[in-house]
Amino acid sequence: MTEHATPQALIDSSIREAAAAGIMMQTADDAEYSGRHVEIGGARLLNFGSCSYLGLEQRPELKEGAIRAIHRYGTQFSYSRAYLQSPLYEKLEHALEVMTDGHALIAPSTTLSHIAALPVLVQPGDAVLIDRCAHASVHGATALLGSKQIVPVRHNDLEQLDQEIARLARTHRHLWYLIDGLYSMTGELAPLTQIAALLEKHPGLHLYVDDAHSTSWVGRNGRGWALEHLPDRSRVVVALSLNKAFSAAGAALVFPTAEVRSRVRRCGGPMLFSGPIQPPMLGAALASAELHLRGDFASVQQSLIDRIELVLSLARDLGVRLAAEDRSPIFFVRCGPLEAMYPLAHALRAQGMYACPSGFPAVPKDQSGIRFTVSLHNTGADIRRFMEILSIEMKRLGL
Repeated sequence: MTEHATPQALIDSSIREAAAAGIMMQTADDAEYSGRHVEIGGARLLNFGSCSYLGLEQRPELKEGAIRAIHRYGTQFSYSRAYLQSPLYEKLEHALEVMTDGHALIAPSTTLSHIAALPVLVQPGDAVLIDRCAHASVHGATALLGSKQIVPVRHNDLEQLDQEIARLARTHRHLWYLIDGLYSMTGELAPLTQIAALLEKHPGLHLYVDDAHSTSWVGRNGRGWALEHLPDRSRVVVALSLNKAFSAAGAALVFPTAEVRSRVRRCGGPMLFSGPIQPPMLGAALASAELHLRGDFASVQQSLIDRIELVLSLARDLGVRLAAEDRSPIFFVRCGPLEAMYPLAHALRAQGMYACPSGFPAVPKDQSGIRFTVSLHNTGADIRRFMEILSIEMKRLGL
């Protein structure tokens, strides 16, 4: 790779190398999937790579919801939502509004929710501040903002953020700060207490949160980290995932007012021109929302919290250095350059463990590592075995 290689060439080279090493761009075997194990290349592996943190994709309620929707509406409802939408949309959005105490708008995916919302929310005269570690889909959506000023901010550097807000507020009408609620690689939770203080200090500041990875497993009715911990949401828009822990399809934008919701519904490009979520997955999503609203849902969340705390305890006892120790189901161990990460990835695979080897562009160059997750599919014994093997192999490799 030349010194002046394009970003696309660098990404292509990194992914090509990882695929050639047999650790990325793989296909699971055509075997029955339970969530606890995943089969790849004939090997049955304990699964520490899934983002289905609550394991809801195997719940009978969601499967039956999808089947009912197929019987009632067929496999697709093939209209642009600009003309006609499935009645399941209104039912699901109502359930999501009960869940979140906000004004909910369903989008085809979290990525498309950003593409729909940000060009409508960020108006002429506004500027954007974005955490450098915000999800790639958020960074990508800012490319649609035209000539509006976009200022990257060091990750969770609230002192720099405060200074930039003060500087930009002198020449801009509103400022939008774009972040993740839960950062998808390291498992760090956004410092919302301090961000809430900045919202109070700066009346022109607005907040946009990609909270895809904290949907469902945290907060009342699974409303996620941001909606649970921001006391004043009058200048806050949150994107939730209806995939991942929610275990269906699509995303939900949660707005502070019905007027802003309606404007994005009318003007957000993917709301007009992208295909809809189809009835089977709308049916599964509605069943998932109903499950979230049940009185016993907090006990499901607590079961995951117990597993998270087990990982954190074992990491301390076994000397496994995690990139972050926040109470989330995402964990990351840093290895450094790709050539240091590959042996650990292969060693875990040889010991019957599946985790996610991670390099550029998911993380900065020379900060590669192993990203692993826990879910309700993992038993306590599974977690202990994984952490013990991880500790042994990291020590053996000098990591």
